[in-house]
Amino acid sequence: MRILLDRASSRAMDADAIERLGVSGLQLMENAGRGAAEGILDSLPDALGQVVLVGGPGNNGGDAWVVARHLWLRGIRLRAILLGSIEALSSDSASNFSALRALGIEVECAQGEGILGALDAALEGATLIVDGLFGTGLDRPIEGPLALAIRAMNEAPAPIVALDLPSGIDADTGAILGAATEATLTVTFGAAKRGLYQHPGAARAGQIRVASIGVPPPRSAPMRLLESADLATWLPPRAAHFHKGLAGHIVVIGGSVGKTGAALLAGLGALGAGAGLVTLAARDEARRVLESKVIELMTAELSAGSALGQARALLEGKRAAVLGPGLGLDPEGRALCLALAEEAELPLVLDADALSALANAGEGGLGRLRAAPCARVLTPHPGEAARLLGRSVSEVQGDRHAAAQALAERAGQPVVLKGAGTIVACPEGRALVCGHSLPAMGAAGMGDVLAGILGALLGGGADAFEAAGAAVELHALAAQLASQSDRGLLASELARAIPAALERARIAAALPRPGAPIPEDRAPLGGLR
Repeated sequence: MRILLDRASSRAMDADAIERLGVSGLQLMENAGRGAAEGILDSLPDALGQVVLVGGPGNNGGDAWVVARHLWLRGIRLRAILLGSIEALSSDSASNFSALRALGIEVECAQGEGILGALDAALEGATLIVDGLFGTGLDRPIEGPLALAIRAMNEAPAPIVALDLPSGIDADTGAILGAATEATLTVTFGAAKRGLYQHPGAARAGQIRVASIGVPPPRSAPMRLLESADLATWLPPRAAHFHKGLAGHIVVIGGSVGKTGAALLAGLGALGAGAGLVTLAARDEARRVLESKVIELMTAELSAGSALGQARALLEGKRAAVLGPGLGLDPEGRALCLALAEEAELPLVLDADALSALANAGEGGLGRLRAAPCARVLTPHPGEAARLLGRSVSEVQGDRHAAAQALAERAGQPVVLKGAGTIVACPEGRALVCGHSLPAMGAAGMGDVLAGILGALLGGGADAFEAAGAAVELHALAAQLASQSDRGLLASELARAIPAALERARIAAALPRPGAPIPEDRAPLGGLR
């Protein structure tokens, strides 16, 4: 896993380097700019005919001046333009600005209403644009001439390389602050920034590379980016004598008339992820519908008026259960979900109708889970998260990290906030982020398969937080493997691809990873606990 930093932890890393390690801010800037120049030379060698570097007066502009110097030393033709006043330059930025001029490299300056005309002239004939306007410190909307400057950069035919993150992207949330550059490549410094993996910012980042700044990121950083190599650690190969009894028996409590597919897909996800046995416990006649659809799965009926007692009996001796897919929200269905969520003495995945039942239970719905005898993992999509929190969907999507953390704290349990850039949060503040955004996954049933995968991993005895992270990454990799386009992927196809995705992750983990981050950017799994 790679560390993810937000705005505050980025500042803290720089401060620690300067105050504790004695590495000057000027040296950090030099390391960042050199790393960005190397990333440009490596990733975009065919776009170096005329490089235009656009910098602001802050340290992000200083990084751009260092990039300019290193590109100039390679004999690359370039133009540099400061959007702001020389008097406003930060101390370290001013030093690198002066170094450019001492080398005879002209840096144009433009302010106010003169920005757009000067930038248009500078961009004429550009084959590559380096964006050094704003970095992680930006926390207000970009307006006026600078917003127009960003628009001009985006409209130019040349690709854009963003330094640290595209100007105008909120480092914490991925929101667009007024205007934002559309980068082909983002070279981020020290460690990746979490706003690069949440939309809409993720869509503006392009390829993401991490450049070392010569100091390690904080080892105690609570946020990590999931990688396929993590699966090889979390899900090691099974011994030759392994059998279905050791793999565990998982129950999916779900499925009602018209919604049997949700339970079936959860069951297929559980089998694909390694469950030894799976029973689909469906309501009334839905069980008979499922009987005609299943081969490898077993079924059980939850009869009207007796569903809770039957479910309790069925869960005895089982390893884990998935509660909610297609179960129904009639009074008996809601009562069944709430009772099992509170009392079941085995790990539960709470999905779909189980989450709706909790949301409908009022303000204390999530609090019911705090005293649960075993782990509960909640898997809401943004709409369900909004109902659980009493917020709008736009509020949830506006700061997904905050929403996931609020859910985890209220429930006292791990939460998987689904969507592009899925977030796994736990009450103690740790978080895992999936860096894969695959539009083909925007189809019915995908969440049901994820719930089944997670149920299988919980049934294998995994820590709930780590099981959630592994399930999310495995689910995303299986989708990548099964998809043929940006649409048309079926949830059942994803379920069938799970074993191949796991094996591919294990093979990849044994090979060197091109462009891998510096060793300090990785953390042992023990650091998550």
